[in-house]
Amino acid sequence: MWIRNLASAPNGGIVGDASLFLTRILDVLCEGGDKIAFAHRSRSMSYRETFDTLRRLHATLKNEGIAPGETVAIIGGNMPETILLQIAAQLRGARVLHRDDLSCSGDGVEADHVLSSAPDCPLLVAGRGTKAAEDDIVMPRSVETLFPADGGKLVSCGEEYEEMARTVEPHPDGPQRVLLIAPMSHPIGNRITVKALLAGDTVVLHERAPETVPSAAGSPSPQG
Repeated sequence: MWIRNLASAPNGGIVGDASLFLTRILDVLCEGGDKIAFAHRSRSMSYRETFDTLRRLHATLKNEGIAPGETVAIIGGNMPETILLQIAAQLRGARVLHRDDLSCSGDGVEADHVLSSAPDCPLLVAGRGTKAAEDDIVMPRSVETLFPADGGKLVSCGEEYEEMARTVEPHPDGPQRVLLIAPMSHPIGNRITVKALLAGDTVVLHERAPETVPSAAGSPSPQG
């Protein structure tokens, strides 16, 4: 059975030693019901459908041998599955590295597995071909996500997710629509997506981001 923390409060403490971010995001996705989590092209995904998709992706990653301490690279652009692959890998205890595409390998990090959220690409692009025997959900103490930056450097985010899990609350006037024009493969777009999900909002995905990400990379739009 897939385990999640049914008793965690929105601003409660970490349950045991588990990451508060992972605990909260599981609760939010599972309890969101028919509210729309993602609007992408002509399709939309409710929070319930998003949670079910996360479960399926997590099961796939487990079967593909993704284990704690490994590094998983994710490509594929602004798709719901991009952020769900990130969360699924983090639930396996893996470190996540976002790349714009397969050619972006000059970051000096050797990934144990390469995953793609693109619909015209296999989910597992490259991997070690082993099977994992770990528990269904690892629920590590913390998460780490790496993003490419100028000059071949990497930006590491971890505490930012935990802080959002502690502070982000649903909007009192109900779910908002957040237009995402920044790529999820960069810290700004990734944080906007995570924050919107934690608040129970709808992320309206823009696939092709501009060359330069504006400071207002994600902004609420009127209810449609």
